[in-house]
Amino acid sequence: MSEQSSTKRGKGQIVSGEHEGFQIAMAKVGFVPGTQTAYLRAFDRFAGWLDRKTPELATTQDARRYLTKLKQKGASATAYSHAAAALRFFFEEVRGIEWKPISPLQKRMVEDMCLRGFSNRTQDSYVRSVTGLTRYYMRSPDMLSEEEIRSYFVHLTCERKLARPTVTIALCGIKFLYVHTLKRDWSLTGVPVPKREKFLPVILSREEVHTILSKIRIVRHSACLGLIYACGLRLSEACAVKTTDIDRARGMLHVRGKGSKDRYVPLPPAIMPLLGKCWLSHRNPTWLFPWVGRGGSGRRGQLSDRHVPKASVQQVFRKAYKETGISKKVSVHSLRHAYATHLLEAGVSLRQIQVWLGHSSPTMTAHYARLTQQSTHAAGKILADLMDDISNLSN
Repeated sequence: MSEQSSTKRGKGQIVSGEHEGFQIAMAKVGFVPGTQTAYLRAFDRFAGWLDRKTPELATTQDARRYLTKLKQKGASATAYSHAAAALRFFFEEVRGIEWKPISPLQKRMVEDMCLRGFSNRTQDSYVRSVTGLTRYYMRSPDMLSEEEIRSYFVHLTCERKLARPTVTIALCGIKFLYVHTLKRDWSLTGVPVPKREKFLPVILSREEVHTILSKIRIVRHSACLGLIYACGLRLSEACAVKTTDIDRARGMLHVRGKGSKDRYVPLPPAIMPLLGKCWLSHRNPTWLFPWVGRGGSGRRGQLSDRHVPKASVQQVFRKAYKETGISKKVSVHSLRHAYATHLLEAGVSLRQIQVWLGHSSPTMTAHYARLTQQSTHAAGKILADLMDDISNLSN
């Protein structure tokens, strides 16, 4: 993923390539200086609000969500008007993307999701699911019957044969629209929840984990992946760790978990020197793993107001994993699986591991008990004894 470079001008203002392109486009159209200043201020605030994207990679959905946040925060009519006009100009004139009007139904659905605290990623997935239904019938969802909704899921499951997670996301998004926004009885559709597939994760040994991590040469990525294994974090949780989340006195890490469920996990002392070295390489006041430019400059990392993108860490892990020659099919999330399994093998209780992983149900953690070396060896010994008895009968 390419990351736009930035320079520092004036009184600490960060001016990006998109900022300059936006300013040039307004000058070509002939906007007066006062309008340019107001629009640039609105554009820079939008760029600062974006989490893992630059304005060049943002979608119109991101822009509309930002405008919704402005309205919720009580922005003045003038500030909201400037932001809406600036973003529309940026998408249409600079990026060549049509600024399509949003339907009242979609607007109401997004508002309902905001009220329930859904993440931006969940909101985007749900809106895409409803958009797929709308395009299939070329009619507004509120005009569809229960039988038509059922037929759509027959199409997704039986005709297109989409994977279970894809169908489940579509089901959740469309069901949310009908139950919470349109206030209709979903049970009348007769659409069941897809059966959950049960796959055991691939577990890396301690030696394999250390071999992969030893291949990573950039200290920022090495510290991030090392922290994932040392604390059993999800990738999104590790990327978003702030400097204030580390409690040195207690030896704990404050994890801002999935679904707004925070937790504390023990922070092994052995990882602290690497984390300290990582921070000294950029000295960012907010993020432990900040977003940096293409050159990897520490100064740019210091100025960054965003954390490292997940895609960057995933790419580094894949490269290191391929260099080791390990035949197992693993990903960054395999480090979290290894954390849980290795703790269980060391005698830590399942209940404690459940708390540290942030699982809401003990059944989510229990499957690690089948993956430990102790249970495998014990079962293997029993099986060997049984086979000995069978061989004795044949003599």
